[in-house]
Amino acid sequence: MNHETFFALAKEKGISESQIHIANSKSISISLFHHEIDEYTIAENTSVVAAGIYQGKLGTARSDRFDKEVIPYLVEQIIASATYHERPGEADLFKGSEKYCKKNVFNKELPLIPIEKKIADLREFENDIYAQDPRVCEVEASYSESEAESEFYNSHGLKLKQRRNHFVFTGSAVAKEKEETKTNYELFVDCDYQKLDLKALAKKVVAGSTAKFGGEPCQSGVYPTVLRQDIAASFIGALLSSAIAEEVQKQSSFLEGKIGTKVASKKLTVEEKPTEKNLFFTYFDDEGVATHNQTVIKNGVLQMYFYNRETAKKDGVTSTGNGYWAGGKMGTDFTNVFVKPGKASFEELIAPIKDGVYITEIMGLGTGMNVRSGDFSCQAEGFRIVDGKVAEPLNLITLSGNLLKMFQDLVGFDNQAKLTLSSITVADAYIKKMNIGGK
Repeated sequence: MNHETFFALAKEKGISESQIHIANSKSISISLFHHEIDEYTIAENTSVVAAGIYQGKLGTARSDRFDKEVIPYLVEQIIASATYHERPGEADLFKGSEKYCKKNVFNKELPLIPIEKKIADLREFENDIYAQDPRVCEVEASYSESEAESEFYNSHGLKLKQRRNHFVFTGSAVAKEKEETKTNYELFVDCDYQKLDLKALAKKVVAGSTAKFGGEPCQSGVYPTVLRQDIAASFIGALLSSAIAEEVQKQSSFLEGKIGTKVASKKLTVEEKPTEKNLFFTYFDDEGVATHNQTVIKNGVLQMYFYNRETAKKDGVTSTGNGYWAGGKMGTDFTNVFVKPGKASFEELIAPIKDGVYITEIMGLGTGMNVRSGDFSCQAEGFRIVDGKVAEPLNLITLSGNLLKMFQDLVGFDNQAKLTLSSITVADAYIKKMNIGGK
């Protein structure tokens, strides 16, 4: 096999240890506009990252293919990269974990469904969106399907392989009433086609557009605020990014020195579950380290940081299985995050709120977030909450605050946890008070 040929040549050229990570992906993308196929794309990609120890130093190499012809190039690049590495004597490669939690999450039925069936469903979905309301004037509907395979081998005999797939239906609707034009999009993602309900998704797409008519900014002030699931996921992701060990070690995280301390309301419990059987399942990271389920925040108390092997060495701990390649270097990331939901329904969650805000869209959180302090400001849209009920729409408002303060003011979640494309499963979040900029 090609990886054995790679190891043999690497050893011959003086590379004492070596490893190779191969990622193959296949995807299909189809979109409709005005009842015609606007895009039909089939793509296949390969990404190869090889690494080795040469004269006590780490070298790496990358390629977009893996065959016998590219193997000499990878070996030469490892040697060249290691030659200019500035830290001799510190490098080593991971030999392997004692145990891996292997599972089969690949849905064999999904690729067997004829593409003609998927296009027919997409056309019906587009028609259903148009049929929901006469004010709908433009519709875009799309289908995408992805299959990813990851292989990891090293010269110590470690052999790892995993495969997964999923599909996404996305619909957007532009609705017009008098001088107002409103847009909304919704999506459904899963690996089981049998769970798909396109009629329900079409209704949600259109309802999200038409509900925005007549929106105005509210008076600026401090309001009890409910964040829709996907918005809550964005803020959870920002909070967890500050628990990445590299950021802590660079003293650029507001969670520095806070392990074992209360950083949020006792209503916040966050777990990373990479071995949960869903479309984000992974049983090894990009360094070959076994992943495992772990509690990040328990009842508001920070339990851990996310480590790869390099940052773990700096703190004298073991990797948490969160090493992932990013921008040509080994970075750290998290996946398959679960936030413990509450017991109340959405209606029960907002019932005590006399005058509040329900945020359903935010824009610019990435640029509006100070990663060192946790301060943020972003544009937002949503609805008023009056006497425990969702009321008139809001637009042209801003949402601002501080991440730590926000999660310390967390009252709780409803019981409708949802998996988002950010790999975070979370319910709607009720925050005691947030700053809303308006009139």
